[in-house]
Amino acid sequence: MEQGSRTRLVTAVILAAVFASGVLLGLAADSSLSAEAPPASTVVERESADDTGADSAEPDEPEAERRYIYHQVDPNEEQLARIGSIVAEWRARREAFDEESRTRWEEGRRAFVLETRNAIKAALSPEQAAEYQRLLDEWEAERSDESEN
Repeated sequence: MEQGSRTRLVTAVILAAVFASGVLLGLAADSSLSAEAPPASTVVERESADDTGADSAEPDEPEAERRYIYHQVDPNEEQLARIGSIVAEWRARREAFDEESRTRWEEGRRAFVLETRNAIKAALSPEQAAEYQRLLDEWEAERSDESEN
């Protein structure tokens, strides 16, 4: 068999193998996607990392359907009200902490960027540094225009 024919044959075999593995993978994925969800009685609630006893329910899920671990100990209405206020206070504190952390991170990141840019400019000639700064200013102006739109 000549070299060109052998190359075509190997290519065809490889393509057939790739196609067949794709079909098999597709069938496997399709069968797992059509599997039924377990009955609600077998679902185990998980405590999230936030230590509130809340599971990782979606935020748009109705409150009546959302279950927390503390419900498993059958608290009375007074206890539920107290727990609700505790969780609400915790959420407010967490959101304030997240916002403060985000602000501090952005400020720190900005300081690192400016420090790096100044070090780069120090390595350049005065003309190159001026051109570099002009390009940075243009780039930042474009970014601010994009973020406004």
